[in-house]
Amino acid sequence: MAGSAQSSGLKTAGTYQLFVGRGIVSAVHAISDGTNVATVTVYDNAAGDTSGNVIAKVNGSVTTGSNGAYFTTPVRCDNGCVIVVAGTGAPQGMVHFGA
Repeated sequence: MAGSAQSSGLKTAGTYQLFVGRGIVSAVHAISDGTNVATVTVYDNAAGDTSGNVIAKVNGSVTTGSNGAYFTTPVRCDNGCVIVVAGTGAPQGMVHFGA
């Protein structure tokens, strides 16, 4: 039986440390406010900032409203996981991790 992933919950613009240490990311979602592009960038980092390697980046465009990346084989973070939700207006994002 496969394990289940944990959700970051819906995040607004900002920087968030999801976990420290080795773990996996299985999905990334970026949600536009309908007027502006939203971007969610995922970093392999334990320091809570954006100095680590980028392991995923997803844009939610005005046309689509939202976009997601769903990894059949989850992506591993060796140090930890930091996400940045960015964009003008009211961008939102969500990341599924662990399992």
